[in-house]
Amino acid sequence: MTLLGFAVLHDHVRDGTKRQTIRRYRKRPVKVGDTLYLYWHLRQRDCHLLRVEKCVETFTEPWGKLKVSEEVAKRDGFKSPAEMLEWINETHHLPDDEELFDIIRW
Repeated sequence: MTLLGFAVLHDHVRDGTKRQTIRRYRKRPVKVGDTLYLYWHLRQRDCHLLRVEKCVETFTEPWGKLKVSEEVAKRDGFKSPAEMLEWINETHHLPDDEELFDIIRW
């Protein structure tokens, strides 16, 4: 059982158009076949379940490779890698190119 929280793209997660998420590398990675519980504002007062899905694919890549991938950006709900980079920079700090990230697809 894996809980994944979202703070943006509520409607895209809920209606199923967003089918992937990029997360910092986990000590215990998500595996294909795991049940994913997708929540809006996890651990907050307005938290609610958006969907329950099965993981169909997962892989780990360094940020340097992900940040230029058109496919990864679009599957994650962004129009382009540049838009994804802008959002990451505004909401988090830009990671080092060598930092590993998990791509989880459902």
